[in-house]
Amino acid sequence: MKGLLLNKIPLSLYVHLPWCETQCPYCDFSITTDPVSGNDAKLAEAIIKDINQSDDLIAGRKFKSIYFGGGTPSLASVESIKYILDSIKERFSSEETEITLEMNPSNASEDKIDELLMAGINRISLGIQSYNNQELQALGRNHDRESAIQATQALKGINSTIDLIYGIEKQTTESFTANLEKIIQSNINHLSLYQLTIEPNTIFYKKELMLPDEETIEKIELIAKELLEKNGYQQYEVSSWAKAGYESQHNLNYWQFGDFLGVGPGSHSKISNEQEIIRYRKIKPLGGYIQNQRSTDLKTISDNELDIDLAMNLLRIKNGLQQKDLTIALPASFLKKYQRGLDEGLLLKDRIGATQKGYRFLNETIQLFF
Repeated sequence: MKGLLLNKIPLSLYVHLPWCETQCPYCDFSITTDPVSGNDAKLAEAIIKDINQSDDLIAGRKFKSIYFGGGTPSLASVESIKYILDSIKERFSSEETEITLEMNPSNASEDKIDELLMAGINRISLGIQSYNNQELQALGRNHDRESAIQATQALKGINSTIDLIYGIEKQTTESFTANLEKIIQSNINHLSLYQLTIEPNTIFYKKELMLPDEETIEKIELIAKELLEKNGYQQYEVSSWAKAGYESQHNLNYWQFGDFLGVGPGSHSKISNEQEIIRYRKIKPLGGYIQNQRSTDLKTISDNELDIDLAMNLLRIKNGLQQKDLTIALPASFLKKYQRGLDEGLLLKDRIGATQKGYRFLNETIQLFF
């Protein structure tokens, strides 16, 4: 494809482990609540096979980062995770390759974390969502405040990130502030802060929820900005805050329009070659994937769709990107639409990104590229 700098496009690996203890009512991910029952070893074999069959897509590149998501990947045995990592070590970009694994408080013991670090994981993502029992119940989580605090304490001194949700039913500015202060006190170096969204095909979609109004949401977001900045966290992406040097390399690769290879049931990929950019996913059923790592929903991204794809990723980055740092030459159609954003004061002139106004109304800004 004209404008692609293939040897420059970084490649990340996403590994989907689908097991969950319960189905959260806001979740629309590809998961199973069936017991692991030894299937983690079979899935590990299938994942390694999938990676080895993807040499033409990998195209000689090393994995810039690796991310074990789900589901709750920590429900799988440490042995199965280590087996995957040991089998692909020669594909790491360096000994410092960022390797993240998601955990839930219900299984984030100090012993389990130590075992994962020994297996090669060097970053933990902990799905706290809230430290408030009423909010945790509203979210249908299977842990309480006490286990959330214990799990957070278990991460002391470890490169880690916490997921926190706001806009929860019955949430107040006071309860949100208490959640945030708990994270700040813990000295965690990264925070992913998500507003609760109600997606189709979720349990919440069929319910009538009493969510906080827009005024409360705006107050919560202002509290987050003031408290986090005051305590050394900087927002570098719509939902991401980090202390200096602890930005997620895996997520940055997504937003900078790098490539990613997804393995595991229901995982998504975005891969570039000299002719085109393609997106696809793996089949969702666990048993089906173990038997045959088949891809589906293959889609070529071009023309107007490419403009939208670029905008939805690049414009998420808080301070923008220099064009020289991009791995794709921006299409003329994208630049024409970008000029409209410049004229309206929504986009930056000296780099690709949104102004303060454009970032505040990011969804509307992205509409320029449709």
